[in-house]
Formats: sequence, C-alpha cells, structure tokens
Amino acid sequence: MHARDLVRHVDVLDPSDLATAAFRQIEASRLPGVVVLSNARHLVVPASQVLRVVLPRYVLDDPALGRVWDESSADALVARLRSLHVSDLLAAQEHPGRPHSVDGEATLVEIAAVMAAAHVPLVVVIEDGVLLGAITASQLMAHLAR
Repeated sequence: MHARDLVRHVDVLDPSDLATAAFRQIEASRLPGVVVLSNARHLVVPASQVLRVVLPRYVLDDPALGRVWDESSADALVARLRSLHVSDLLAAQEHPGRPHSVDGEATLVEIAAVMAAAHVPLVVVIEDGVLLGAITASQLMAHLAR
C-alpha cells in the first residue's frame, strides 16, 4: 500500500487567513489539524497547537488552573483567534523544520516516520508537485493493524 492509496481530501489554508478559519476547518472536517501552504511548502498545524495559541501561558504551565474558567470565559479563548492569523499558528510550531509531506509512493512505514518525527497527526501527500490530499494517524494505524 502506498500513500496515494490512502489520501483523503483536505482544504489548504494560507498564512494570511485568520486563525478562526483553522478552528472552523478542524471542526467541519473532523481532521486532527489543518494544512497550510507557506513558502511553497505544505505544513500541518495540529489541532492541539491551534488550542495552544489561545490558552494563557499559566494554564499551559498548570492545566489545573483552567478550572477557574467558566463557559463564558472559555468563549474569550476562541475570541482570541479573531486577532490572530494562520501565520501565528505556524510560528507556534514545536518542530518547524521537519517535513510534513510524503510522495505518492511512500510506504506506510515512511508515512509513520514523518508523522512521528514531525509530531503531526496527519501528513500531506504530494505527487509531481500536486497535492493529492492527506493521511491521518488514525487511517494509518487502521492499515498498520491489519
């Protein structure tokens, strides 16, 4: 099995898009992240990193402090996304230099290696310079478990 056999459609964001677009896309697609085309490279921003950008530093340092936030206060977190762009999400990446893509011929193990090295829950599949789609970690694990 090759990467091109597992791809699913994925929309691509631009760094200039508002960060709320990433939030909405993750919710609508049920994908574990978004794909961004930046400087001719397809990069993945995991959903967890979108959340990371809106959380106050003290909550990241001690998640138990999140208990002081009620529902209406939690709405303020999402409101913070309105002042950010997708480029801000890219800047928050923990492993920015790692590739987030494979070619159509990539094997399941190659896909797993890219996901693991880059700490991303999906990888982009590019063939002859064309985006074919993406493969999620859950899709990959389903095929590896067979």
